[in-house]
Amino acid sequence: MNDRRIVYTPQAAVARAPLSQAVVANGMVYVSGTTPFNTERQMAPDFEGQMHQVMKNIQAVLAEAGTSLDHAVKMNVFLTDIRNFQTMNRIYASYFKEGNYPARTTIEAPMAVEGMLLEIECIAALP
Repeated sequence: MNDRRIVYTPQAAVARAPLSQAVVANGMVYVSGTTPFNTERQMAPDFEGQMHQVMKNIQAVLAEAGTSLDHAVKMNVFLTDIRNFQTMNRIYASYFKEGNYPARTTIEAPMAVEGMLLEIECIAALP
């Protein structure tokens, strides 16, 4: 039995790399590193705008997969500048119900595209 499904939604930016927006396998949704591009392949020039876009993109992919941030179990956050950590935390927390935060790792790392300030991966359970 092949319990593997590729997830795609036009509601989130499509990567120009050989990857799926997400893969559903064994009751879990594995969302690829999600970037701050909107559906027109544009990104905000500031960190706050990029952070909100990344979270909206993740929400769209999770919705297409049949789940939501309420069921996120693990997030990996990559920041180009760790000094954005507090701003990221504030915005990130606003997307979850108080106390229902997934496990998370946050690291500083360079990005593949100039001007991109962050990327976030997500693993979520299907309800």
